[in-house]
Amino acid sequence: MERVACLVASGLARRGFGIEMLVLEDDGPTRELVTEEVRVRVLPQLAAEQRRDRMAAAVPKVADYLAEHSPRLFHAPGNHTIRPAGRAVELAGFGGVFVPKITNPLVGKKTSWWKRRSRKLQYRNVLRRAQGILVLSPAGVDEVAAVDRSLRGRARFIHNPYVSDAMLGRAAERKPANPPVILSVGRLSEQKNQALLLRAAVRLRDRDWRIRLCGVGPDEPMLRELAAELGIAERVEFAGFVSDPIPEYLRASVSVQASRWEGLPATVLEAIACGCPVVATASSSGLVNLLHEVGARKPVKVEDETGLASAIQEALDGRLRPVPPEASLPYGINASLDEHAAVFGGLLEQPRQAWRSVG
Repeated sequence: MERVACLVASGLARRGFGIEMLVLEDDGPTRELVTEEVRVRVLPQLAAEQRRDRMAAAVPKVADYLAEHSPRLFHAPGNHTIRPAGRAVELAGFGGVFVPKITNPLVGKKTSWWKRRSRKLQYRNVLRRAQGILVLSPAGVDEVAAVDRSLRGRARFIHNPYVSDAMLGRAAERKPANPPVILSVGRLSEQKNQALLLRAAVRLRDRDWRIRLCGVGPDEPMLRELAAELGIAERVEFAGFVSDPIPEYLRASVSVQASRWEGLPATVLEAIACGCPVVATASSSGLVNLLHEVGARKPVKVEDETGLASAIQEALDGRLRPVPPEASLPYGINASLDEHAAVFGGLLEQPRQAWRSVG
């Protein structure tokens, strides 16, 4: 999400928009994606370990910014920013255009009935304040409507900027390593569920392979311990954060996305652009539809260890149907940024009385 937010900010600035980014820290591996045309404003924050606590503490500062500077449009680029941004909009009495982007399911299927109801009400209150709601797949429009039917008309499917020209240009250079690499790119977390990948791979222990986990996150100690318990620690590489994933996709025999839930994961489209076979769980309806449209392997059920092992074996055997890298073109960075510019420009051009915010 941070990478996409930086790309969108810089891309809109190059297209003539005046852009400011509100951040808690002006640092990190995606900072280099922010061009000099973008003004970066660092918000004072309270010390807190959890991201949600830092976001909550920043709400009054965001509200102060909105009240003082009155930007014409305020964009929340992903799920963990939507509710804090909505609270800031309410607190500031913000009169501009509020545009959140939904990047993951709003309500988890396995959470309790009470939590689902509570979260649905929270998102309903926030999204009613939005003039445009960006979603990452056509199925996302239905998800917004499930929160509040009156919001369907404000939901807009938009392609996220995932695929670079370099990815497409280097697909012909693919040279899978030997022994085969089973690649996972993503935050080491409960959502991404790399533990399922490790358990599935054990079922193929008689084959020659190694797993490469590219990413950092809270699950790393648990995953290291699990790899040792399964007896495959020497075959699992923890690569940490990788700023350029292209060489990873070019060397891998298969890219595996084992998530419990998703919106539309960038890693799947990046792998396709690089010519790397993809195996994924059915972690979202948008992803299921995408894999069907591009002719990739049918996803396996979430938490299906046996099914994931079988799909990985197909990939190692070279039995997966190839997906043309060009299938990822709608998610090309320039095409996506043009799309974002058109959507934001259209919202800004609407007369104020046409905005359907419910305060």
